[in-house]
Amino acid sequence: MAIKTLEELQGGRTVELKIYEIKKKPDAWQNYLYFWRKIVKLRKAAGFKVDFAVADVPGGRFIWAVSADGNFVDQNVNYLSGEDRIAANVISDYIARSEIPKVVYIPIP
Repeated sequence: MAIKTLEELQGGRTVELKIYEIKKKPDAWQNYLYFWRKIVKLRKAAGFKVDFAVADVPGGRFIWAVSADGNFVDQNVNYLSGEDRIAANVISDYIARSEIPKVVYIPIP
C-alpha cells in the first residue's frame, strides 16, 4: 500500500475536530456526557462516523472527531436542522468555549 502525501489526503473524507472546554460547574461533565451520547446516536443515524473521543478532565476539555465520506456540508445542514438534534442543543449549556476546525484524516499504517 502506497503512502499518500498530505496533498492527496486532503481530498479524502471530511473530518471535523471538535474541541470543547467544559464549564466549571457541578455535574457539568456528567451532564455533558449524557447529552453527548445522545448526539453520537443522532450523528451515526445521520450517516456520520465518530472517529474518536477523549476527555482531558484536568484541563477541562473534551475532544472528539466526526467525519463523513460524502458531502459533509449538506449532510451536516440536514443533521443540524432535525428536530431531535435541535432538542439536543441543551448540550451547549455545559460548553464554555469551542473550536471546530476541519482537519485532514491521516490513516495509520
